[in-house]
This record gives sequence, C-alpha cells and structure tokens, in this order.
Amino acid sequence: MKNYRTIIVEDERLPRLSLIKKLEMYHPNIEIVDCYDSYETALYGILRYRPDIIFLDIQLQGHTSMELLRELKESIPLPHIIFTTAYSNSEYLLQAIRFAAADYLLKPIDVTELAQALHRIQLKDQANEMPVCFPENEKQSFRTLNGILYAGKDEIAYVKANGNYSHIQLMDGEEIILERLGNIETKLGEKNFVRAGRSILINRNLIYKIERKHKVCILRTPTGKEMHIDLSAGGIDILEKSL
Repeated sequence: MKNYRTIIVEDERLPRLSLIKKLEMYHPNIEIVDCYDSYETALYGILRYRPDIIFLDIQLQGHTSMELLRELKESIPLPHIIFTTAYSNSEYLLQAIRFAAADYLLKPIDVTELAQALHRIQLKDQANEMPVCFPENEKQSFRTLNGILYAGKDEIAYVKANGNYSHIQLMDGEEIILERLGNIETKLGEKNFVRAGRSILINRNLIYKIERKHKVCILRTPTGKEMHIDLSAGGIDILEKSL
C-alpha cells in the first residue's frame, strides 16, 4: 500500500487528537507530518512540508478553509483535501468540495468512512500514475503578454509569483507569464525546480550557494553568470529542507 504524508488542520483539540489516534491505529501507511490549529501556522506548514493529504477543518478561527485553499492554490498544486466538519448539507461545504475536488468527513469521524476516503485517494492516484517519459530538454509553453514563450527547463533560472502573474528569469532575459506559480511548477516538475517559500521557484541545478546570514540564494549559470535571489528566513528554511 502506498505511503502518504499528511497534515491535520483542526482548531479543536479533541477532534484533532481523535483523528490522530484513528490514523495511527488503522492506517500505518499515513505519516502525520504535523498538526496546526490556525490559518497562519497551517499555511506556512503546508508550504514547507508539501504533504500528500490535508485533513482540513471547514471553519478555522477567524478564517475559512476556502481562504486557505485560495492562498495555497496561488503557490502550489493542491494536494488531496479531506474536509472535516460537524455539519452536513452545508452549501459552503459543497462549494469547498467543488473548489478542491475533495472528499469530506463528518465529525466525529467514523473509522469506516475514514478508510473509504483514503481508499478513494489511493484509487485516484493509481489511475493517474501513467508512465509518461519526456525528454529532459523538452520545451514547455507559457502564456505571455504578447504571445507564447517556449522554454526548456534548463533555460529557466527561477520563477517569481506576482499575484495572478509570474516572472520567469531566463539565463538571458526575463518574461512576464500570465500564469500562476502553481501552474508553472506543475509544468517544470519537482525534479528540476525547488520551492523557496510561497512565491519563488528555483532551478535546483543552478544553486551555487545559500547565505543564511544575508538571506540570499546565489545561482550560477553554465556560463559562470551569477544571480542573487533575496529570500526571507522562512524561504531559506524551506529551500534547505527541500534540497
């Protein structure tokens, strides 16, 4: 059985502990990476650890799960989402499920329904695991202000998010792309590019030095050109953990 890494986002202690216990007892293939009880900590943790599954409480203190998902979707491809809620027949719940193409469980969570939700995720992954091989130098297409940019993974140094747009830094030049960073990350793949926080994607093959003191990542191109990228402390942590 495939192993999954999960994060639990639940602001009530007892439901959180109950779900942890059921996962540990009945689903040893599910690794609980961490648990969070607030919007802010959950956002940072999910971007840092990049789990396969998120158990997400519909209502968080001061926020909704939809706010969290919209924020995440601007930065990363969403993982599997299993909503947890104490209410059924909620229009909000239906909207959330449509938004994230997810499953949901009513609290208190039934062990059988939990197993069924996890089994559906496994079946979905098996259906999507089609072996497709692409040449390493295959060019990807990106929508620009004036047309389409065709660039290979080895031609891109890094990508920065800017709201609904992104800036792609090429080995020589820069382009504004009319796509979100999460969509670009899906095209480029985790094998070649690594996250350094919510808003930047870096070509891991070009990373030359990380200067924690100055919060800078230095890239070096095959021609010897160096590029300096300013990062936050959190971005440095995420980058080092991903390398």
